[in-house]
Amino acid sequence: MSRRIPRGAQRLVLPLSALVLLTGCGDDGMGAKPEPPSETPALWNPCDALTTDFIEKELGATTTKYAGKPAAPECRFAPAEDSGEPALTANYQLFAGTLDEFFDQMGQTEDADVRQPEVPGADAARIVVAAEKDQLYVTGFVQNGPLFEVVNVVDPAPYDEARIVRGTVATLAALSAHADEKDAGTPASSGATD
Repeated sequence: MSRRIPRGAQRLVLPLSALVLLTGCGDDGMGAKPEPPSETPALWNPCDALTTDFIEKELGATTTKYAGKPAAPECRFAPAEDSGEPALTANYQLFAGTLDEFFDQMGQTEDADVRQPEVPGADAARIVVAAEKDQLYVTGFVQNGPLFEVVNVVDPAPYDEARIVRGTVATLAALSAHADEKDAGTPASSGATD
């Protein structure tokens, strides 16, 4: 009496038998494969360049610094709840274009208050100021090679617009200097050396 394998099962038997044969191959004493890392370290954390003392000096805010973890960085300087003081966040992105191209992707309105401060060591910088009745919003952008860092400051009324703008520019300068110091804005493939 012969057993017949159903047609659908035949398609599975051949690949499975080939898999069984292949699993016996390649045991050259190489040992077990290493485990992949559980966390991939981040390239950059803007908080490495900033301190609570810096934020207090430049923005007039007593804050707590939140820098996240190496594999999940974040950069926030938060004042005490209901203090009326400004808060700052910073992040980064790698981008192969120019700040003009990066900035165009943000989709600013025609009437936006956009300024171009001079930031030593940076390829380019921009800030956008939105002075509303209840709050001041300032967003700064600084480019060092392919590294683009973005700073957001929110200050509830009553606010000192001139001080917050100066503090945002100082923050961009600190981030740019740190990027230059760490060669973070130098593409690895450029072959640039000191």
